Amino acid sequence: MHNDLAKRLTEARDAYYNGTPIMSDAAFDALEDQLRALDPTHPAILKVGAAAPSGGAWPKVKHDIPMSSLNKAQTPSEFEDWVQTCKSLPMVGTLKKDGLSVSLLYKHRKYTQALTRGDGSIGEDITRNVALMSGVVKMLPPTLPDGTVTPDVVYVRGEIICKKSDHKTYFPGESNPRNTASGTAKRQSAGWEKCAHLTVMTYQLFPNGVVPASKDTELRWLTQMGFNVAPWVSIASFKEAHTWYETYVSGARATLDFDIDGLVFDINDRSVREALGELNNRPKGSVAWKFPHESKATKLLDIEWQVGNSGRITPVAIFEPVTLAGASISRASLAGIRQVEHLKLYKGCNILVARRNDCIPRVESNLDLAIENDL
Repeated sequence: MHNDLAKRLTEARDAYYNGTPIMSDAAFDALEDQLRALDPTHPAILKVGAAAPSGGAWPKVKHDIPMSSLNKAQTPSEFEDWVQTCKSLPMVGTLKKDGLSVSLLYKHRKYTQALTRGDGSIGEDITRNVALMSGVVKMLPPTLPDGTVTPDVVYVRGEIICKKSDHKTYFPGESNPRNTASGTAKRQSAGWEKCAHLTVMTYQLFPNGVVPASKDTELRWLTQMGFNVAPWVSIASFKEAHTWYETYVSGARATLDFDIDGLVFDINDRSVREALGELNNRPKGSVAWKFPHESKATKLLDIEWQVGNSGRITPVAIFEPVTLAGASISRASLAGIRQVEHLKLYKGCNILVARRNDCIPRVESNLDLAIENDL
């Protein structure tokens, strides 16, 4: 049981970080929660990112500062438990962008290298591609916002995203912005120049390998240094956090020009945050509060193959209409043949359909085969 769950979790994680997801975020989170309940110290739970990349043309490089992931809260009670465990306020709330994590290295103020997260320890060097992206500062200012001289080594962490407007304009026919961001960012030959239509949004700054004394200072510095930073707020209570969360759940995220799949909360004071240590190889002082997924059961009528303007062929599920997030849905693009095979989809089967971020229709599971009944 444990090994089967771990195998499915690992396969799904690798597929997700490589831009070819085989299950929904909700299904992945449920799978991870089940394994954690059975064995909270299982290696598959402690793992960060995808398997260390192998093969291919991109150089593999070890991160000087590991790129850890975050622990998750799925419900208000889980988030409140995290707040009570930390026993420290205020905190800072930021948007959890749905893209590909990247680490930027600056030497002597100059943009020098960009690495993907990989497995958190080893990433892929995609410096050439990231250089084309919007939001990448090529030369840091001579001094930091506090007036001190900019160190010789500075790391900046962020997320490579494809804005919804750019996805519509420059990537017609591709399934969704998240997959476009991941796939395009790693292109080695044909089409790599389309990285110019991707954007890097930053959230972490390491001058000389050390983050500033507080999270709000860190985000202000990034903004003042010319980087893209998503909206963020200072939070003084669980009630304030819950109100901000509900603002996005109830529709604010639909007004954004980029996809988010939750909110991230960090204890503002760096010393307090670091003193809390880690849980499952992830920092205790930060948490990702994921959004819920509205879903409904329906019947799969057919699978069609759609050819986009780029020539890419994508399978599309056609099903009996359901109403989700106020809209009638009757079709959903599938990530590829791998998703069709993984879910064992066939005409007439009963499926679970959700709207990812209340906007992107997605087939979550084949209910007849009960693939995810144990989730």
